[in-house]
Amino acid sequence: MNDNMTTCKTCGKEIAKGVKKCPHCGKDQRNFFMQHKIISVIGIIIILCIVGKALAGNGSNTSSDTKKEASTAVSSKSTKTESKPKDDKKYSYSKFMQITMGMTYDQVKGILGEGTEQSSTGDGDTKTITYAWKNYDGTNISVEIQGGKVVNKAQAMLQSMDAKVTMEKYNKINNGMTYDQVKAVLGEGQLVSQTDLLGTKGEIYEWINAGGPNMNVTFQDGKVQAKTQMELK
Repeated sequence: MNDNMTTCKTCGKEIAKGVKKCPHCGKDQRNFFMQHKIISVIGIIIILCIVGKALAGNGSNTSSDTKKEASTAVSSKSTKTESKPKDDKKYSYSKFMQITMGMTYDQVKGILGEGTEQSSTGDGDTKTITYAWKNYDGTNISVEIQGGKVVNKAQAMLQSMDAKVTMEKYNKINNGMTYDQVKAVLGEGQLVSQTDLLGTKGEIYEWINAGGPNMNVTFQDGKVQAKTQMELK
């Protein structure tokens, strides 16, 4: 068999590389995502929106937790605790930013160490495995591997912020803006999720104020596609 030939996944007969259907049995040679591009892209958009809403909810929980901590501040000052300092995280934001789309699991493992498998679906080119790395305080990183390559990464609360965003600034963000345009209004954001699947790229950035009020912006192929906010004034 020469370099321009391969075998059909169904009947096993020799066929030319790159053909969409086997000339012998008629079986489509493309994977599920290539056969259903429109459905896959819509699915990516829905996932990004769901993640954005979930992150906004996390910001609300953070606000409630902060209020509880404030009410017990006096007693906690006089009591020594065994909790680790906030900057002593094994899985940090800087390590999260080192993970890039298209990496293999071994490359990711070289940065973060062995991950814990959370889920596994599909087979062959469509096999998707999600791994997680969790810190002592619940902050975490998750990475999704599809066909042996990274197609999504996400992080939760790895880095504290005091973004000083307001409803006035939030209202200045419009669909179609680039990240640089958004940054000019809000300042540097914190990347919380990134996806690259079937040529469609998605990112979610978050801005968190001291005390918990926050907002996040979802980008698709470099342009604002959605935004959400929680408790901004």
